[in-house]
Amino acid sequence: MATQPTSNEKEQAFDHRDELHDADAAVQLAHDADDTVYSPWTMTMIRLYLALGVAYLCGCLNGYDGSLMGGLNGMTSYQRYFDMTVAGSSTGLVFAMYNIGSVAAVFFTGPVNDTFGRRWGMFTGSLIVIIGTCVQAPSTSHGQFLAGRFILGFGVSFCCVSAPTYVSEMAHPKWRGTLTGLYNCTWYIGSIIASWVVYGCSYIDSPSNTSWRIPVWIQMCTSGLVCLGVWLIPESPRWLMAQDRHEHAQNVLAKYHGDGQQDHPMVKLQMSEMVASIRSDASDKKWWDYHELWNTHSARRRLICVLGMACFGQISGNSLSSYYMAAMLQTAGITDEKKVLALNAINPVLCFLGAILGARMTDVLGRRPLLLYTTVFCSMCFAIITGTSKLATEDPSATTAANTTVAFIFIFGIAFSFGWTPMQSMYIAETLPTSTRAKGTALGNFASAASSTVLQYSSGPAFEKIGYYFYLVFVFWDLIEVAVMYFYFPETKDRTLEELEEVFSAKNPVKKSLEKRSAQTVLNAVGVSHDEKLDAEIRCDGNNPCTTCKANDTHCTYGSEANSRGKSDLILEGVLRVEKYLQELSANLATTTTATSPVPVFRNGGANGHHNSIISPILQSTSPRPPRGSFSSHSPLTTATHHAHAHPHHPHHPHRRPPSPITSPSGPPAPPPVSSTLNLENAVLDSMHTSTTESVLQWPHFDVFPSLRQNYTTIFHLEASRPAFRTRQMSMCPYAGPQEVDSVFDGFEHGVNFWYPTVSRGQLKALRGVMVGDDGSGGEGLGRGGGGGGGEGEGEVQRCLALLTMALGCASQVIGGLVEGGGGEGEGEAEMERRRARREVGDRYFDCVMRMLHVAHTDVSPAATHCLLFVALYFAFLRRPLQAWEYINAAAAKCLLLLSYPPSAESHEETERIRRIFWSCYILESDYLAELSVPVSGVGRIESSIPLPGVYPFSTHQSQQEEEQSSLYFLACISMRRLLNRVHQLLYARDTGSACNFASSSHPSDDVRFPVVVAELDHQLEEWRDVLPAAFAFDVGFDHERTAGKRHGGGGGGGGVVSEHGGFLRQRYLTCRSVIYRPYLMWMLSGAGDGGNGAGGIGIGGGRVPVSEEVLRNCKACLDACLLHILNLRGFAHTVLVDTWICSLSMAAAMLVLLAACRMPALRGLIGPEVLLAGDHLMHLFEGWQRVSGDPSSPSVDQSVRVIRESARFIGEVYGREPRPGFGTSRGFE
Repeated sequence: MATQPTSNEKEQAFDHRDELHDADAAVQLAHDADDTVYSPWTMTMIRLYLALGVAYLCGCLNGYDGSLMGGLNGMTSYQRYFDMTVAGSSTGLVFAMYNIGSVAAVFFTGPVNDTFGRRWGMFTGSLIVIIGTCVQAPSTSHGQFLAGRFILGFGVSFCCVSAPTYVSEMAHPKWRGTLTGLYNCTWYIGSIIASWVVYGCSYIDSPSNTSWRIPVWIQMCTSGLVCLGVWLIPESPRWLMAQDRHEHAQNVLAKYHGDGQQDHPMVKLQMSEMVASIRSDASDKKWWDYHELWNTHSARRRLICVLGMACFGQISGNSLSSYYMAAMLQTAGITDEKKVLALNAINPVLCFLGAILGARMTDVLGRRPLLLYTTVFCSMCFAIITGTSKLATEDPSATTAANTTVAFIFIFGIAFSFGWTPMQSMYIAETLPTSTRAKGTALGNFASAASSTVLQYSSGPAFEKIGYYFYLVFVFWDLIEVAVMYFYFPETKDRTLEELEEVFSAKNPVKKSLEKRSAQTVLNAVGVSHDEKLDAEIRCDGNNPCTTCKANDTHCTYGSEANSRGKSDLILEGVLRVEKYLQELSANLATTTTATSPVPVFRNGGANGHHNSIISPILQSTSPRPPRGSFSSHSPLTTATHHAHAHPHHPHHPHRRPPSPITSPSGPPAPPPVSSTLNLENAVLDSMHTSTTESVLQWPHFDVFPSLRQNYTTIFHLEASRPAFRTRQMSMCPYAGPQEVDSVFDGFEHGVNFWYPTVSRGQLKALRGVMVGDDGSGGEGLGRGGGGGGGEGEGEVQRCLALLTMALGCASQVIGGLVEGGGGEGEGEAEMERRRARREVGDRYFDCVMRMLHVAHTDVSPAATHCLLFVALYFAFLRRPLQAWEYINAAAAKCLLLLSYPPSAESHEETERIRRIFWSCYILESDYLAELSVPVSGVGRIESSIPLPGVYPFSTHQSQQEEEQSSLYFLACISMRRLLNRVHQLLYARDTGSACNFASSSHPSDDVRFPVVVAELDHQLEEWRDVLPAAFAFDVGFDHERTAGKRHGGGGGGGGVVSEHGGFLRQRYLTCRSVIYRPYLMWMLSGAGDGGNGAGGIGIGGGRVPVSEEVLRNCKACLDACLLHILNLRGFAHTVLVDTWICSLSMAAAMLVLLAACRMPALRGLIGPEVLLAGDHLMHLFEGWQRVSGDPSSPSVDQSVRVIRESARFIGEVYGREPRPGFGTSRGFE
C-alpha cells in the first residue's frame, strides 16, 4: 500500500530552489552538472544497475511469451494436443488473447502506478503472471489455455507500464538513453531463453505432453524474481516528488546519482527541475482523470508520439518474425520441425545483439535518425523477402532463394531491433511528463496491445489466403510510418525529462528539438523565466546606463520589476488620485489657523464615536517666524546667533569646511508651502526629508573616513538592482493537517495579528476552514493539496488570504523565541534546521499566493485589500523594501477607495476591518518613507479624518487580556508613528524644516525656530510615554540597560522586566528622542571651532562663543538616545519579521551620529564608554538575524552592516579601544 508522507517530510525544507533564485545560479548549476566527470563503473552506478535489473526482468516476461508461443506453434505435440495448425483463425485467437488481456488491464495499470508507486505496479503484474502461468501450464482444454493467456496478458500489462516508467525515472541523465533503451532489449533475453527451452524440450517424447508444458511452467521464474526483487530497490524519485516526499527523493538521487552526496550538482539540478515541473494538482493525483493527456497543444503533440510509437512498434512487421516465424519459414519452403525451432531460437540471439548496439546508439546518433533510417531499411527487407519467397515457393529446388529469404528475415529482425527495440518504451516514457507518464504509458500499452491483437489475429488467415504477398502490406506501411515520424516525432536526445517541456510547448516541436540545447532551456526547466542580465537597460537619471550603475559597473535594472496589475487597478489609481487631492483640499480648508491661535487638538472624528484610547500628541507651538534680527526668548542660542549677526563675513577654520546647512537651498528661503503650515492636523511625512541615514552620511564630518562612502550605492538603486523576485513554478501547496494549520494560525495570531490586529477570530476561523476543507465549499482543503472548492471571485480571494495567513504564520514561527538571545546564538543545529524548514514552508505558501494574486488586484473588497497588505508584510520579512512598498501602496489605494465609497451592504465588522488595514498601511508606509525616497500613497493626507481602531464585533484573540494588549499596542504604534512624522516634517522637511538651515548667515532665523519646536516635540514625546499602559511601561537609562539587559533580552521597568512589546516601543521612543534632539548636535557640529581643548565653546566670526549648559545637555540627550537605541536592541519579533531592513538603517545612522560627535572634544566627553560595545552588539544581532532569516539577504542591509562595522572601527580608533581615566564615570560604568 502507499505510504503517506510523514510530518517531517511535509515540513522538510527544500533549499535547491532558493539556490536557483536567479538565472546565473541556474545556468551555473547546469554547467556544474555537465562539467562533472562521470564514470559508469563506480559503486554508485553498480547499485543503480542492480536496481534497474529488477525492472529489466519485467522486459524478460514479455519477451519470453513472444518467443514461447512462436516456438510452441512449431511443436507437433502442441498442435496435436489442441488440434491446431501453424496458421489459421484458431492460432490467431490464441496469440491475440494475450493482447486482449493487456487491453483489459489498461484502465487499472495507470492508477495503480500513480497511487501506489512503480514498485507496486511491478509487483502486481508479476504476481498476476504467476497466477496466469498456474492456469495455463496444466491446461486440459482449449478454453483453459485461452484463460491462462488472458491472465498472463493482464499481468504483463502492469509490468509493461511500471518497469519502463521506473527505468526512465531512475536512469542517470548522462546515460538515460542507453539505460532506458536496454529495458526493451531485455525482451530478447526472455525470447532467447524461451526459444532454446522450446528447442530443447522438443526432443522430449512423453505422452504427458511435458514437451510443451515445461516451457510454460518456466515462465514463472522471472516473475517470481520480480515479486521478491521489487522490495529491495528504491521507489522512483519522481513519484516520490509527486507525493511531496522531497527528502526521500533527494536521498534516492544522492545514493544512485550523486555518489551519496546530496549537494552533488546532478542531484541539485534534477531536484530543481522536478520541483518546477511536478504539480500537486496534476492528473496523476486523480486515478480517473486522463484529460491531461490531450487538453493542451503540448499534450496533444506528446499523445501523437505515444500512440504512434506504440502502434508502429507492433505493426511494422516485427510481430511476424516473433509469432509467425514458422509460417514465414514455411513460405520459404522450410518445414522441418527441428530446423524451424532451431532457426526460431537463433533469431532472438542475433536480434538481442542488434538491440544492445542500438541502445548505445540512441545517445550517440539520436532517436530520430535511428527510427527513420531503420524503418526505411525494414521496408526494403520486406520487399526483398517478398521476391525471394515467391521464388522459393514456386520452385522448391531454388535453395538460394530460400536461404536468401531466411537471411533477410534475420536481417530484418536485426535492423528492427537496432532501431526500434530500444526506443519503444524509452521514447514513450521520455515524451510524457511525470504527471501523466504512468497513464500515458498505459494508454500506449493499450494502443500497442490493440494493434498487435488485430495484426496477430489477422496474420494467420492472411498467410493462409495470400501467403508471401502479405509482406507487401508492410513494404508500403513502413514508408507511411517514416513520413509520420519525420513530421511529428521530435528529437529527445541530450535533454532531461523536464527540459523536454520546452520542446513540446513550441509551435513546431520537431524544429525546436533539432535546435541545440541552450542556457534558456535550463532556465525554463527550473522555473526561471529569463536572465536578468539580458534585460534591456532602463534609464533612471537621464543617462544610459544611469550614473550609479555605471560607477559600480553593474547593469541598470531600475524599473524592470514592473507591477503586474490589471486594468482595473490602473483605473482605480486614477480615481484615487482625484480623491486624494479632494481630501487634501478639504483638510487644508478645515485646519487653517492664524498666527496666534493654537492648532486644534486632534479629534477622533469617527462617525461611530470610537474611543480616544491613545491620542497622538499635537504640536502646540506653530507661531510664524519672528522678523529678521529678532530673537526668541526661548532660544538657547541667542548669544551665538547675535554674535553671528554681528559678523556676517566671519572667516572659517582653515581645516574644516565652511559651516553650511546639510542641504542648502540655492537662494533665499522660500515661504513654506501651504501644506506645511495649514495641514498640521495631518501627520504627513514628506518623501523628501533630510533625516535619512543617507543624509547623515553626507555630513562633511565623514570626509576624513573615505571607506564609509567607498562603494556606497544609494539605497533605492541598490534595491532596484536586485534580481527580480521570481516564484517557483511548482504549484504544490505544502501538506498541512488540522493540527499543523492550528499551530501556524496560532503563530500568526500571537505575532502578526498582535502587532497589526486586522483579522478577527471569526475571519480566522473561516480562513482555517479554507485550509482544512471544512468551509462548506466542498473542496478538499488547501492544506491537503486540494483546491479548496469554489471558483473565481470572492472564494478565490479567500483562498489567497488563507495561504498568506499560513505564510505569515510560518514566518512568525521562524523568528519565534529570539528576544531572549537576540541573535539566535547558542541554538543547536536542530533548532536552526527547524527555522529553515519553517521558512521554506512559508516561502512555498507565498509562491502559491503570487501565482493567484491577480484575483486580489482586480477585486475591490476588504479581503482583497487584506491580501495586498499581507503580501507587503511577507515582502518585508523577505527584506525586499521596494516590493513591500509597492504592495503597501496598492493596499492603501484600495483602502482610500473603500473608505471614500463604502459598499452599500458593508457590515460594521468590514468597516472596522478596512480602518485597521488603513492604519497598518499608514504605519508601514511611514516607516519606509523615513529611510526611502519614494512617492507617498496619500494615506497620511487624510489620517486625521479616519477614526482610530475601535472594537471588532468579534474578538481578535482568544483571551480578553491579549486582545486588549494588542489593541493598545496598535494604538501606541499609530500615535508614535504620527508623532515621528511630525518630527521629520517640522524639523527636516527639505527647504522648510526648521533644522535644515540653522547657523547660516544667510538664514539666521533657523536657530530661532528649532529650539522651540524641539522643546514642544519632546514634551509630546514624554506625554506619549506617560499614557502607555502598564503592560508596555519601560525605563530609560544606562544603569537600567546594563542590569536588566544582563538578566533578560528586553530590560526591565518599574522594578520588573519589560515585555517584548514594551521593549519594541522603547526602541521607537529612543528613535524619536534622538531625532528630536539631533538639531542641537547638528548645530554644534556645523559651527564648531577647533575645540581642541574641549573648552565648551564654538568659534564664530573669529572669536569664541561659550555654549550654554542647555545646549550641551540637549546634545547629550541626542547622544544618549542614540547609544541607548543601540544597546537596548534585542531580537524583538516585530523587529526581525517586519523591521529588519529599517532597523539596519536606523542603527547605521545612530552609529554615524556617535562617530561624528566623538571627534569633537566638546561632545566627546558627553559619550559614555558603552559606545565601545555598540558595534559588536549590533554585528552580533544582525549576523544572528541573517542566519535565522536565511538567504537571499538584502544588499542594503549588508551595506548598512558594513557602515556599522566601519563606524565601530573608527570609534575604537578615536578612543584607542580603552576608556581614559574619568571617561564616563558619571554613569558609574563598571
